[in-house]
Amino acid sequence: MLKITNFKIDPIETPGIVHADNLTEESARETTILLEENNSRYHIFSTIEDDKGVYLHNHIVHQILTTWSLGAKPETIRLHQERNGQYQRQAMVIQSSLVEDMAIPSVFKRCLGREENYRNYERFFLKQINEHGYETVLQRYLVGGDEVADDMLCRIYMGYVHGFIHIDIGLEYKQPLVLAEGLAQAAVHHDMWYTEYLTLAETLAMKAEEQPLPLTALLDMERRDYAIRNSSSIKFHRQTRKHSGRWAMDEEVARDGVLKNSKAELVRLAARYRVSPPGLKQAVAELTNAAVYITAGAQREPHECRFDFFPLHTVTSSIYLTLFEREPSLTNAQKCRLVEYTGRVCMMTYAGMGCPEPNWSWLLSHPSKLPNQTWATVFDRACYHEDDGHLCKMIRVFKHAENISKPYDHLPDFKVKQKMFLPAAIAAIDSSSKQPMEWTKHYDLIRGVGFAECWENIPLRSARVSEKSTPAPFVKKPVTNGEVLEKPTHPLDDRVDIMEKVARHNQALTSVSVEG
Repeated sequence: MLKITNFKIDPIETPGIVHADNLTEESARETTILLEENNSRYHIFSTIEDDKGVYLHNHIVHQILTTWSLGAKPETIRLHQERNGQYQRQAMVIQSSLVEDMAIPSVFKRCLGREENYRNYERFFLKQINEHGYETVLQRYLVGGDEVADDMLCRIYMGYVHGFIHIDIGLEYKQPLVLAEGLAQAAVHHDMWYTEYLTLAETLAMKAEEQPLPLTALLDMERRDYAIRNSSSIKFHRQTRKHSGRWAMDEEVARDGVLKNSKAELVRLAARYRVSPPGLKQAVAELTNAAVYITAGAQREPHECRFDFFPLHTVTSSIYLTLFEREPSLTNAQKCRLVEYTGRVCMMTYAGMGCPEPNWSWLLSHPSKLPNQTWATVFDRACYHEDDGHLCKMIRVFKHAENISKPYDHLPDFKVKQKMFLPAAIAAIDSSSKQPMEWTKHYDLIRGVGFAECWENIPLRSARVSEKSTPAPFVKKPVTNGEVLEKPTHPLDDRVDIMEKVARHNQALTSVSVEG
């Protein structure tokens, strides 16, 4: 963790654990400026809860740091921030006296779950990090095992794991203020059904009444369980309000669907997901692999490939278990607990999308839009994708999953093999359009992928693919540090619009560094 009170991004010190080799000082400076602007100008939630039924999150930090790691030019990174800044809420006023009083446990607890305290918590956690070190803060407010830490541990998964993601972005890029933002975001969430579910599953797991099973086996068992498979429905993903006609999630898929209709069945299976210290590193890789397995594999023939907004978050959060696994200030038992909680949330998410059976044969037959796409091609295209960062984050984690799965490629519980990750990334970037979202509304990402109704408006592959279409290639060998990837000779048609906006973009694609 850098010894700073604001932000500092640097190609050497903070490249990210998966990154391109073309990181520049210019992009680093712009990213630093944009992190500062986001923190001072905007709230962590882009909507109020009553407006949409749930909080929608400010993803600017996620997107600008991910595109920074993927090698984006400074003008491209700024364009993303300016576009997504248009619909953000303004930052709230910091109450300095309350920040000081949050050191009193009773005051800290009474402020939980209230969004007006976000900036106060952010300043409080930053002060604690500066005075005591981030290691002490993680123990005291996340993994230490007392009442406050256990409460916060559940809160980091609330709001579809956004607190978890933001906390670990702070760890990955060594930014104390980003870590403080993530802890503050978790503190003001109040989706208490996560706490109930995770506590019940952990309590039952401690009894060890049934043998533990790998996560992929438990996901398969969910799909075969009638109650779990039918605990959700397409109605949760297509809600609109009667008078305004606007989308809102007044019925929450986990609270009002999965846990209402299959709590006992899901908790019983979730309790069988248990991780022990000797198998920790493998468990982290397996969970990441499993998240890719259910998210990228959730395709429906004969439609074009699409990716679901909700399971996507099981992928984008999984990379950060590697950060926790490598964090020296945590005990192995604490790391195992984090993996277990994350895996159990993954199981709840899978139930919410209808437990679709992965169809990897259909995904792997996806006809690539461009010939000879490589990781460098996909990374470069992801930098220009004009959403709020969801797609570029997922693509980066596909590469990370390939890296950490390699030692276990021979094991049956690692369903996604080495030659499958790049085709998944190609299918993901190919699923994007020139207008992926409008304000907070996503057009490229779908919701409720396990239900037939979700696919009604998705084009058929045969309607757009000629006999001469080029299938997505398999990777002949993993990309390694220092390997120069070939420069593509094809035009990247999907980046034309944004190239006009940023002008004179350097089109050279350089090599991809992994696990840097």
